[in-house]
Amino acid sequence: MNARIQRALIVVVLAAFAGCTTMKEVRPQDGSVVDYLEIGDHIVVYEKSGRIVDMRFVLGDENVLRGSLSDDGLEAVEIRIADIERIEAERVAAGRTTGVVLGGIILAPIAALGAGLALAGQ
Repeated sequence: MNARIQRALIVVVLAAFAGCTTMKEVRPQDGSVVDYLEIGDHIVVYEKSGRIVDMRFVLGDENVLRGSLSDDGLEAVEIRIADIERIEAERVAAGRTTGVVLGGIILAPIAALGAGLALAGQ
């Protein structure tokens, strides 16, 4: 397969997999919001004051969320649970992932056929 075609296919596949995650609101039914987060989760915290914090979750208890700002990963941030209006966490989007996998199964043979025809025409 032509190197240019291989690179194009790699770019398309990587772009498709980037769409496999989405931000979902964390809505705890019972217990603390911390029970619904995992260390390393990418979260966006919306405070009652209007401040929005994009961070990686590191640690938390019933009073405070701790993490690092997503921009640089080095700056620590602490947010009181009482100050939080809502939280969104990045989660795998099952529908998108299924679509990518099925699309790859269907489109890969078509792309290979097209690449073969392009090479045969040279």
